[in-house]
Amino acid sequence: MSGDQVVDGLPLVALLGGAHDAFVLEFERRLAAAGLPGVTLAHSRTVLRHLTTGPARASQLVEPCGMSKQAVSQQIGQLERGGYIAVRPDPADQRARLLTLTPAGEEAQRTVRRLFAEIEADWVADLGADDVAALRRVLAAAIARQGCTEAVVEDVGCG
Repeated sequence: MSGDQVVDGLPLVALLGGAHDAFVLEFERRLAAAGLPGVTLAHSRTVLRHLTTGPARASQLVEPCGMSKQAVSQQIGQLERGGYIAVRPDPADQRARLLTLTPAGEEAQRTVRRLFAEIEADWVADLGADDVAALRRVLAAAIARQGCTEAVVEDVGCG
């Protein structure tokens, strides 16, 4: 049985999940090689990404990250211990925590964007520009069909 025959029998959700998993594994491999210990895809899609426009209160990240307060707090702690963000009291409200990217955090953001672009370029090289463009169109149409384009685009975290 050929690889195409095996793939033809798989549910679409399995293929989508497999493609996602392949991307994540490659991203995590490259991220480790880039020398960013402690940074994960989850960090790049949530806390790190939402600090691109400057300092923010920890409480302001909960909704856009789509995570619980506890999960955001855990990521903040991990990133602070890794030296990627600085946490200090908000001068406007000493009860609130203000998060700021450190130079290492800014470098992590640049590296993450570069890795996303490199992996996509590799997919274009391996699969062909036309097939990747078709994949983009089909996936975008499927997302739009469900009326969740904004949520998905917001969740991708590679912009």
